[in-house]
Amino acid sequence: MSDTLEQKIQLVLDRHEIEHVLAMYCRAIDRLDLELLKSVYHPDATDDHGSFSGNAHEFARQIIASMAEIIIDGMHTVTHSAIEVSGTFATAESYYLAYQLCPGGREKVAAFFGERYAAAVSERNAIEGNQDFFCGGRYIDLFEKRNGQWKILRRKITNEWNVVQPTGRITDQGHIAAYNLPGRRDKQDPVYLNRVPRAT
Repeated sequence: MSDTLEQKIQLVLDRHEIEHVLAMYCRAIDRLDLELLKSVYHPDATDDHGSFSGNAHEFARQIIASMAEIIIDGMHTVTHSAIEVSGTFATAESYYLAYQLCPGGREKVAAFFGERYAAAVSERNAIEGNQDFFCGGRYIDLFEKRNGQWKILRRKITNEWNVVQPTGRITDQGHIAAYNLPGRRDKQDPVYLNRVPRAT
């Protein structure tokens, strides 16, 4: 039996809301917004992130603190998601790309990327400079709709590939310097300041 128009519209709305949750996860990580990150998970949700496996709200507190300490800045993006909705549950397989600028220095580079990489960039006299870290993988999620809201109930991350290299970022020379307009990792980022005015 084919779905009714109403059911099809609801499916589109459900998928749209789930995609919005995935986008807010990326914003929360990149802007170091702990409360926003916690809001994408149910309180009893779990996240298996490789370095952490357990309650998702505990993961949120840990990852935000870690990112603030060991990452200078970065960007995450979801390229596409395969979302299957079944009642109040949904599965989503979302491919992601991420970039992070990591600080240089022998101790920090070795701690993040390992001794072999640290030795290699030392030989190139590039150990003191910042390092570019690119990676890609998937977010494999189980969503649940509670009280009309879709949130993550269970997340498993895969990291399929990575590339690490001394940074090639240029910020203060030539024509490109005028377009060096980095975001911020706090509530002073333009995304928080550029709100649609409330209707009066």
